[in-house]
Amino acid sequence: MTRELTLEIFRYKAGDAAPHFDTFRVSVPETANVLDAIEVVWAVHDRTLTFRHACHHASCGSCAVRVNRREKLPCITPVSDYANGRLTIEPLRNFPVVSDLVVDVSGFFQRMTASGLVITRTAETSLDGKPVKLAEGMSRYNRFEDCVECGICISACPTMAASDRFFGPAALAGIFRARQETSNRPDKVRLLELADGEHGVWRCHTGWECSDACPQAVNPAEAIMSLRRDLIVHRFKKLFGK
Repeated sequence: MTRELTLEIFRYKAGDAAPHFDTFRVSVPETANVLDAIEVVWAVHDRTLTFRHACHHASCGSCAVRVNRREKLPCITPVSDYANGRLTIEPLRNFPVVSDLVVDVSGFFQRMTASGLVITRTAETSLDGKPVKLAEGMSRYNRFEDCVECGICISACPTMAASDRFFGPAALAGIFRARQETSNRPDKVRLLELADGEHGVWRCHTGWECSDACPQAVNPAEAIMSLRRDLIVHRFKKLFGK
């Protein structure tokens, strides 16, 4: 079984007077994801279309775009989600557009590096309610972090739309995770004070759009609220010496 789709894709190249949309008709398998449809456009209709992709299974985050005004990882978004077969595909918001669906993520990754987030974490002791059995001689397992650094939360964030100096939900969630992973008190304090800067957690408008859009259930909004709580306690202790 195949599905006929109409894709309206955002187009922009350096030097263009203004961005515009091009429309393409494609045929894809019923089980296809949106990224498959974008690849058909590139392979069959227009080799100048630029977009990012790598893993095809939501591990790298590189393919993130907006589909019908909502942030998505197209590699895991079924075309069957769109019953009328019409998809408007745009680059992420709140990033400079480089070309078509490709945005400049350099500033985003600089913030992620500053946050101290590492790509691995100590694994949970249970999975689906069942204890994780360790192999002989092992005291723990590590696993990859939930955050795939896709930038979706940045695109969904209303504060980022108002100020590109905001540290951003992903980086603030990274600070929260880095503090959880370290037992070094000076590092914990340094990271907390980084989150307390002029463009840190207090700039968040508590809209929770970031957590709603996140494809990996990182819940950056909750991490920001937790950092605010920790900062209030930290300030109280500094004021009263407790």
